[in-house]
This record gives sequence, C-alpha cells and structure tokens, in this order.
Amino acid sequence: MVDEKQKKNHSMDRDRDNLTYIHTTDSLWSPEGRRFQREKYLPRVELVRERFGDSFDTIRVLDVGVGYGVFLNLLENEFGLKNIFGMDPFPASIEIAKKYTSAEIVSGDINDERWPVPERSFDLITSFDVVEHLAQPAVFFDRAKDYLRPGGFIIVTTPNRQLPYLMRAIPWFGIPDTNTTHINVKRPGYWKRTAREAGYDIVKAWRGEHLTHTRIFPKLFRNICAALGADHRKIPIVNSFEQSFCMLLQHRQDL
Repeated sequence: MVDEKQKKNHSMDRDRDNLTYIHTTDSLWSPEGRRFQREKYLPRVELVRERFGDSFDTIRVLDVGVGYGVFLNLLENEFGLKNIFGMDPFPASIEIAKKYTSAEIVSGDINDERWPVPERSFDLITSFDVVEHLAQPAVFFDRAKDYLRPGGFIIVTTPNRQLPYLMRAIPWFGIPDTNTTHINVKRPGYWKRTAREAGYDIVKAWRGEHLTHTRIFPKLFRNICAALGADHRKIPIVNSFEQSFCMLLQHRQDL
C-alpha cells in the first residue's frame, strides 16, 4: 500500500495538462477516497478472479488510461499481481502513477494505429471511465482486441447515462458533471451495440458500483439496501443511479 511518507510527499500532485482526470492525489488517498476506490474497483477484480480461477495470480493485465495509478496499485498491493502494465497519453500522469505502483507504464494513445505493447499478450485489458472522452469511442474496441490473448477479457466502464444522469443538470438537486472532456456519454444500449459490432460477446453487463448523480436519492437508496442486505446494482430503478455502466467482454475470435 502507499505509505504515509508517500502520501505526504505527493499529496497535492495533479497533472494540469490532463483535463480528462480532475482528481488530485490527496483526494484519492484520503480515507474517503480510498474507501470509494475500493468500492469501485474490488467487485470488478473479484469478477475477473472468478473467471480465471487458479490462474488468476499469473494473468497479464493492461490498464488503458491509468489516471494516477490507483487501480494498478490495488492490483499490486491488494491482490499481489506481478504482470501488470499501463498505457496513458499524458506524460505527467504517468510520472505521478509511477510513484504509487511498480507496474510498467508506457506512453501511448488509444487512437494510435499501433499501441506500444506486444500484440496478443494480455489476459485482461481494462479501461475505466475513458471511452467517453474519445471522439470515436469505437476505436478502443477495434484496437484492444489485437492485444488480447486467446480467451482473454476486457472490462470497460463509462458513465451510466440514464435519467438520473440527466438530472445532474437540475440546480441544487443534481450533482453537476464538471468534466468538460465528457464528449461521448452514451446510454448503455450504445455501448452494447458498439461492443457487439466490434466482434465481442458481452459476458456480463451491469450498472455499478456507486450510487450517485443526485443529492438525495442515492444516500436514501444506499441506506435502505444496506438495511435489507440487498445489492443496489441489481435492483431496477435504483441501479439507474449507479455511477457507471460496466461490461465484461470477450472477443469472438478468441473463444
């Protein structure tokens, strides 16, 4: 895990050139920030671990759009994975991420014709909250399949554009989306169709893992679900308030 000295030395790191990622490292590594990140990422990793079973410890993972390395840090320190890699187009973000993970991170853009990593070499490719920043989101799905090993998986997540997301624009009631680089926030049906057209089977699609978008309902729903022991990701209407739409994909030629 990140030690206290690291957090103190780099607590206000931020890549000012990376407008797609609006966090600072102090917000990510605060107790609330770490709780949120674990809530966000752990269910996704557990899903992958179920798929790979006993071979999970040796899988090769490529995270596309590393942010400041939070997910790679979790893979390394919570799950003990060694074969972890990252790719990002922002040099300063890469340098910040390297303070928190020993993963090999290379400079590369999704839109590049060839990515700077070996083809057919990864068991899992992840891209969390990235595709909505792309002018042509289908490019990610077309490129990524070239870097999967046979039988490999992709997890891609993006903002969950349903009615509660649109309610973010209501003054005092909604929580505004302040990220100006969200140029392609689409409904779940769009992402399913885009993945299928690129040759993927949707192994699992879900809305999760954090209730948000408005100031009142998410907290109410979260408390009710916790009291009932219910999974808010699986309850219709309630799960429209989930922050992300998530897909676990497998390319058909690799099956």
